[in-house]
Amino acid sequence: MESFVRKREWESFMGMGQMPVGMRPDVIESWKRSAQHPISGRTSAPVLNDEGLEHRRVLSRRLSKAAQGAINRSRQLLIDTNDILLLSDSTGVLIDGAGDPHTLARAQETHLHPGGRWSEDEIGTNAIGTALHLGRSTLIQDAEHFCEAIQCWNCAATPVIEPGTGRILGVVDISWPAGIGQPNAVALSAALALQVETELTRMLSREHEVLLEKLHIRRLRRGNDPMLILDRAGANVFSTEEFARFCDDDDALHELRERIPDLIDLSPEQIGQTLTDCMEGTDLEVIADHGEAIGILLSLRRPQRRTGKGIGTGLRQIGSAGTISAALCTQAQRLAETQMPVLIEGETGTGKTFLARAIHRASAQGDGPFDLIDCVQLTEETLRKDLAAGAIGTNGGVLCLNSPGATAKPVQKLLFTLVEQAMNCGTRIVALSARSLYDAMCAGDFRSDLYFRIAGARLHIPPLRERDEEIEPLLRQIAQIHAAEARRRELRFTSGAMTALKRYNWPGNLIEMRNLVASLDALSPTGLIDERSLPPEFQKPAPRTRAETLRDIERAEIQGAIEAENGNLSRVARRLGIARSTLYLKLDSYGISRQRKP
Repeated sequence: MESFVRKREWESFMGMGQMPVGMRPDVIESWKRSAQHPISGRTSAPVLNDEGLEHRRVLSRRLSKAAQGAINRSRQLLIDTNDILLLSDSTGVLIDGAGDPHTLARAQETHLHPGGRWSEDEIGTNAIGTALHLGRSTLIQDAEHFCEAIQCWNCAATPVIEPGTGRILGVVDISWPAGIGQPNAVALSAALALQVETELTRMLSREHEVLLEKLHIRRLRRGNDPMLILDRAGANVFSTEEFARFCDDDDALHELRERIPDLIDLSPEQIGQTLTDCMEGTDLEVIADHGEAIGILLSLRRPQRRTGKGIGTGLRQIGSAGTISAALCTQAQRLAETQMPVLIEGETGTGKTFLARAIHRASAQGDGPFDLIDCVQLTEETLRKDLAAGAIGTNGGVLCLNSPGATAKPVQKLLFTLVEQAMNCGTRIVALSARSLYDAMCAGDFRSDLYFRIAGARLHIPPLRERDEEIEPLLRQIAQIHAAEARRRELRFTSGAMTALKRYNWPGNLIEMRNLVASLDALSPTGLIDERSLPPEFQKPAPRTRAETLRDIERAEIQGAIEAENGNLSRVARRLGIARSTLYLKLDSYGISRQRKP
């Protein structure tokens, strides 16, 4: 009887525009909204193509992940119940479904399946679209649907509310054929929506843990910079006292908070590029977990003070780049507290001079001179004169010998005398070398007495390609120092540019990095560096290492031997001059089948 009344009211509304008397107000208002669209004759909901559906699923991937447990359970629980469970996104597009197989098959006729567009303006009054509009649980039965072809369905839907923002992420819908009573359908949809929201809360809590872990790592690298970290809702996860004290652009920060929820489901690169200029005087970093954005880190830029000793070259700042540098600087700090001579080795451009100056500052000789001698330029004649005049290394402080291994044997003998003379005057010796002086000594190219005088302790600085986790903090550090020294703006890097920079091998190490920053600063009109701003070599894949090349050669040799011996592995091992067990290990290593032929 109720169904008949609803049908009569619907016919009066559609035929004569008569306002129904016996209908619920929510249904009447939905009919009015639906009548504004030319959809009354539709027999099924519009459908997205595969590409469009995939796009909506990508944007709603977090909702889908949170709902997966409920959907998986429904696959079995709803069999033989006539019910199906449907999940829509915030626009009414169905992105997933499960339930009774017969009902799912019938639902194909009206496109009540993934890809179907069930907002009110697409298919009129229905539980999914109306629940999205009202923001609460909704039941729509048979003739309450605006389009007559959809009146073969009953639907109960409940919106899924995002924790933190209160936004509607989508709808959980229970649908079943008209004429069948399901008194608990609204309660079921509400319970399932609550399950999804509970899972979203758990996921947000886990994201907060990850954000705090990432923040801890960045604070180790950046020291006590004023920082604020925001979650996907734009809410504070952590803020230093300094950020609250020095951030004076409340309007920009408020606008940023409001924009984050609408952008957070985009890629980290897209978010970074969109928000790059949102707050002047801050560095913005998109924090991602497994490739998906989960929050925003803001760091206030502090004015750099110029000093006579240079900017940013202390042991603490050098160590803030990452774990390898931190361990190196811990050793350097301990050595700085002694009078022991130090030999610093590392490839050209790795920062040997910076480390030597930092050791000087941290030592008891920090107020004394730092005399840097380029040994390549020394001649036997000039060094004899300097020794006779006592002009080098007699004023305390540090005597730093750069590239002593590049000198001839007669000059090395005089350097030995210079080192002894300087040490007797209380001067500390620090030597720098781009090659192993120990190996040079063993090869007879470097005097052993000089080596043991200058190598009281040795520090090795690894090249940048062996500490790729430090590339980003070092780039930002160098950009900051360059901006302070040149009195210019500080460069900012998009996520795409930073990915390319971290992928690069940096054969010139820090010298190449400083040159790049200076060049980009001179050439960039905005100071925002994207991948297209980088020189061509940064836009290519990193060259293969020697180890990779040797593995390819060995793999080819093994495959050639297998072919030559017609797959007989015993003869292959003899041909290659290795044990058969070793051959088996190599086959497994290279992914070559062990299938053996007699």
